[in-house]
Amino acid sequence: MNHLSKILIATAIACFTAHVNAATLVASYDFNNSLAANESGKPSLVAIDPLGQNSFETAVVNGFNDTVYHWVGNGADASQQAGFSLDTTGLVNYNSYSVALTFEFSSQALTGGGWRRIIDTQNRQSDSGFYVGPSNKLEVIQIPTVNPGSTTFTTPGFHNVVLSVSPNGAQQTVSAYLDGQLEVTSTTDTFNLNNSDNPNHLLYFFVDNLFSNAQLEYANGRIASLKLYDGAFNPLAVPEPETSAMMLTGLGLVGFASRRRKAA
Repeated sequence: MNHLSKILIATAIACFTAHVNAATLVASYDFNNSLAANESGKPSLVAIDPLGQNSFETAVVNGFNDTVYHWVGNGADASQQAGFSLDTTGLVNYNSYSVALTFEFSSQALTGGGWRRIIDTQNRQSDSGFYVGPSNKLEVIQIPTVNPGSTTFTTPGFHNVVLSVSPNGAQQTVSAYLDGQLEVTSTTDTFNLNNSDNPNHLLYFFVDNLFSNAQLEYANGRIASLKLYDGAFNPLAVPEPETSAMMLTGLGLVGFASRRRKAA
């Protein structure tokens, strides 16, 4: 790892410590030929692989060769879509948590009018969730409200994406970041992980609804890093856009450094 990368990582850690309000890392996943958590005693990710085509492979991620998890499904049939799930029971406050991902969609949406699901919190029973929309922007959806960002999510290409959820009365404030920039802030009631559709507190990644009129909003892709935090990232705690970008992009850099050390 070069000197600049070490400086970026050190700066990112410092910014993260200073500016992320009470967001504590509880489980992280490097996809180093395993879906197990880096932390002892934390749950493994559970593969959704109906076609038996998911695999680990090597990709260039932010300039480094890295092992990634490639999910491959059939976008035309919700029951044959691929991705994975995570049981968050006992890991986080179900109304206050954050998820940091480094991933790419390897194609535009295979079906579903251009929508590509990133995260589902409703046990695959609702269109409400976190997406890349037809305009290739991050979008937080609470039906019928659509809340798009402004920065293009390019495909293919790995991006650092953060979803932050914090309590707002009976609802939640949901913030989404793309490569260090705050893209969306929305008020919703569908990101509480303890809801009637989701009694097992599951987070689903990249798969769409299973109900009969599902729009099949799905695309294949690859992921290099996933981190789950108890507590919400607070965009108001970060005073400058440059600091925010360094902090959130650095989350991915820290993950890459960890994997490189582990593989060495």
